[in-house]
Amino acid sequence: MTTSEPKQARAHATRLRLLDAAVEELLDRGYAGLTTPGVASRAGVSRGAQQNYFPRKATLVAAAVRHLATRQLDELREQLADVPVGSERVRAGLDVLYEQYSGRLFAAVVELALASRADTELQQVIQAEERTIAETMRTTAAVIFGEGFPATRDEAARWGTLLSAIRGIALLNLLGHSQAGVNRQWQASREHLVALLETRRSGA
Repeated sequence: MTTSEPKQARAHATRLRLLDAAVEELLDRGYAGLTTPGVASRAGVSRGAQQNYFPRKATLVAAAVRHLATRQLDELREQLADVPVGSERVRAGLDVLYEQYSGRLFAAVVELALASRADTELQQVIQAEERTIAETMRTTAAVIFGEGFPATRDEAARWGTLLSAIRGIALLNLLGHSQAGVNRQWQASREHLVALLETRRSGA
């Protein structure tokens, strides 16, 4: 091991602490209330170190959301690792996506989307991240359905419909609806989504 490796490991750990702290600050305080000194304090990192990694608030928050999305993709892979291909895997994959959209990532994305309407810099940063987000969702589809999905325009349209449905139902949780009621709605809607995807496979 070279002398640079422990230094690189520490730098990586510091960056991760800042990203995790930024997500927590965003959800606790909103984008308007989030400050880079506050993120540094929550992360247990010096102000100078924080500025070295992320000198701008908008890029810090965008990187934090991207980090959270990558981590959730890893969780999806782990949870589906032993689930065979077929309807069982589709159901399991959709359940994981619903849980994730009901959690911190979607809440953070909604907060940023609302904040960007009044913040030109944040809007530009988010637009620059759209390609990365799209690639993450394509990878997510491949994890659930297999490499090469979506292979056709019709498959892409069905995948888009599926994501829109999941986001819409999960949004009810953020709006304060009864979680038990929303979960029941998800269970019923999930079967319709599975049927939609099985129609794709049957060629109907």
